[in-house]
Amino acid sequence: MARKHRIALQLYLPTLGCLMLAFASTWLSPPGSSTVDASAVTRALRCVPYGLCGIAAVLAVIASLRLRRWQVSDALICGCGGLPGSAREGRFGQYRTCPECGRRHVASGRLL
Repeated sequence: MARKHRIALQLYLPTLGCLMLAFASTWLSPPGSSTVDASAVTRALRCVPYGLCGIAAVLAVIASLRLRRWQVSDALICGCGGLPGSAREGRFGQYRTCPECGRRHVASGRLL
């Protein structure tokens, strides 16, 4: 598997997980219940797959934008070619960790 494919899979994995949850949540509500006598919980459970699909769409857009920025070299890129994650607060200030090699980068772009 090429590095580009591995990074794309890593970026789209939360989207895939959210879609699988949406698919699995379609079995939560009973199929024969009418909307007149259904309880509030049953009606809420019917909306869960739609909400999860919406969240999956937002995650897919974010992953696509990150992948596009990586392809045009507009994003912060590690020396190994990976995309560092979001900024975290550390002992010496904010840093980002590369999921490919595990190196830490200062949020401004320098290597720690």
